[in-house]
Amino acid sequence: MPDIALRGELWDNDSADVLRFWGWRDITAPMDIQAALEAAGGEDVTLLVNSPGGDMTVGLEIRSMLRRYQGRTTALFQGYGASAATLAATGCQTIQSEPGALLCYHNPSGGAEGDYRAMRRSAESLRNARDCILEVYTARSGAREGIRSREELISLMDRDIFITPTQAREYGLIDEIVGAGAEVADPAAFVAAAGSRIRLTQAMREGYQSHVAGQRAEAARKEQAERILARLRVLEQF
Repeated sequence: MPDIALRGELWDNDSADVLRFWGWRDITAPMDIQAALEAAGGEDVTLLVNSPGGDMTVGLEIRSMLRRYQGRTTALFQGYGASAATLAATGCQTIQSEPGALLCYHNPSGGAEGDYRAMRRSAESLRNARDCILEVYTARSGAREGIRSREELISLMDRDIFITPTQAREYGLIDEIVGAGAEVADPAAFVAAAGSRIRLTQAMREGYQSHVAGQRAEAARKEQAERILARLRVLEQF
C-alpha cells in the first residue's frame, strides 16, 4: 500500500515551483498528489497528513483527485491536520488520526480593499465559502450516525481552536484513532499556533522567472553548440 505525503502548506502548482526554488521543501501542490496517484496505479493508498493547511481551493482540488481515484484511500493525520488539509482528507474513504495529532476546523479568511460595499461583499463571500466547507464535511459524514448538527459544526469553526482526535471523532469528522490503546486520553498541554503563512513576494517570483529564463537560455546555447558540432563532423567526412 503506497504512502502519499501531504506535508506543509498547500499551494498552487506555480507558486510551489517558486517557493521550492527559494528553498522551501515542506509544501504540497496538486501536481505532487496527482503524480503520486498516477504512480500508485490503482493500488490502495494512505495519505499521510502533517499540514497546517493553506489555499482552500488547493485542498478542494486534492480532495477531488482522491475522491476520483480508483483504489481505496485512507487519510492518516500524523501531526497537524488543519484548515485546508482537512478538506483534502475528506476525499479519502476513511480518515484516521494518530492520538497526538493537532486538528483544527475553522472558517476561511481573506483580505479585501474598497469601500463599505466591498467589505460587505467580502464578508458575504467568506460566509459562502464557510458554507462550502460545511457542505464538504457533511457530504462525507452526513449519512453516518453520530455526526454533529450543522449548527454545532459552525460553532466549532467559529471557535478556531485545535481539538484532539477524540473530539474530532465525536464530531464525526474522523473515523478512527490508531496507534493507541483501547482508551485514548486527551492531551492536557496547550499548543502553539500554526504560525503565519509563507510570504511569497514579487521579488521571489521575479527571481524564479530569471532563474527559469537562464536555464532555458543555457539549454538553447547547448543545443546550438551540439548542432554546430554535428555540422563540423559532417564536414570532416568530405
